[in-house]
Amino acid sequence: MNKTSFRRSLAVTVGGAAVAGILAVGQPALAATGGGTVTGTGTRAPAPLASAGLSTASTKSGRNGGGVSAQHLDGACNLYSNGDGDLCLWYFQNYGGSHADFFFADNNLNNNTFSSPGFGQGALVGNNSESAWNYDQRLTARVYTGVNSTGTWGIVAPSSGGNFNSTFINNVESFVWI
Repeated sequence: MNKTSFRRSLAVTVGGAAVAGILAVGQPALAATGGGTVTGTGTRAPAPLASAGLSTASTKSGRNGGGVSAQHLDGACNLYSNGDGDLCLWYFQNYGGSHADFFFADNNLNNNTFSSPGFGQGALVGNNSESAWNYDQRLTARVYTGVNSTGTWGIVAPSSGGNFNSTFINNVESFVWI
């Protein structure tokens, strides 16, 4: 069953009013240049995987240069004892389905897949994310609708997230730490 037919089945099962309520959680669309918060509020994210060890690249410049580490793309939404954390993107709204976790910025989410168990596992992350949570306690994630930090942009503030609004739902292709 593909994502579209699953949504149609869900809409029939749950009913139009309930679906409209879920979709209304997102905030109004951002201006063409971007700059606002991209997620709604009020929904709590799943608890992070608490990690006692310190991460290896706690500055935004170290996190935007790419890299390889045990915490990047490990299938867990990590929060480290020094306040560093992952940006996690979920396949469905309200943190449903499979998720992908990113410690380092990524200029092309079209070559990453959702890795945790759940509906959407193995699907491309680019243009398939409906909710996000920034587990980092200091750095803001700036998401973009195009690859290489192009298109409309918006922010996911530290220790926050929610369902993407209408501009960003199934339309995020890259992000950087600011």
